[in-house]
Amino acid sequence: MKTIAVKQFCTHYNIPISFIDSLTNYDLIKIIECENVKHIQLDDINNVEKLIRLHYDLNINFEGLDVINNLITQINNLQEEIITLKNKISLYE
Repeated sequence: MKTIAVKQFCTHYNIPISFIDSLTNYDLIKIIECENVKHIQLDDINNVEKLIRLHYDLNINFEGLDVINNLITQINNLQEEIITLKNKISLYE
């Protein structure tokens, strides 16, 4: 599991560490702590980048980010279910 330190990530994207802490408080991302240093998994970087853009570019608050994140998750789950159902249907044709 590859990670990046929160401090390094925040420096690179020029955002405050408190933003990452808020995302964690809303359960939008998971933080891993190793040797008293907080890290973000590299698999989560794309999601964090989306949340940064939504928050800073579109001025969406954390409650809105939570709603958007839940809706995106539901859409992805439904798309996967559609693919599964299409595959089942094609077996019977």
